[in-house]
Amino acid sequence: MTDIFINGIFYDKKAPMFFTLEDMQRPDFRPKVIADITCDLMPASSVPSTIRATKIADPVYGFDPVSGTEVPPYLPNGVDMMTIDNLPSELPRDASAFFGRQLLERILPELLKGRESAAICRGMIAEKGALTEEFAYLKDYVQG
Repeated sequence: MTDIFINGIFYDKKAPMFFTLEDMQRPDFRPKVIADITCDLMPASSVPSTIRATKIADPVYGFDPVSGTEVPPYLPNGVDMMTIDNLPSELPRDASAFFGRQLLERILPELLKGRESAAICRGMIAEKGALTEEFAYLKDYVQG
């Protein structure tokens, strides 16, 4: 796991959450900062600590996993939540254009190469229902 978790997916209630409130209460739960760009609010959320949207002027609230409630941000036992619901519209136009160019110039050619792309092969977690050699270390996690 990581210290910072950034969520930017489209969430459907049929999909499982990334982690549960019970997971967040475990001593080995590592994320201390969660940027939920998707900002789907509980109970229809992939992140159980996304309980409200924030704004650019006041972007962070704290979340106490033990009580499941909002607390002031930056507390030692809290998780800092950035849940700006209109964040995608805050991105400048030139950054969006640059990102789009990078996708077209760097990622699309690799995708078109398919199995001939070293980058795609390195990032492929599973193929034909089995973990690739690069990600074989996940076997116990996948099975259990």
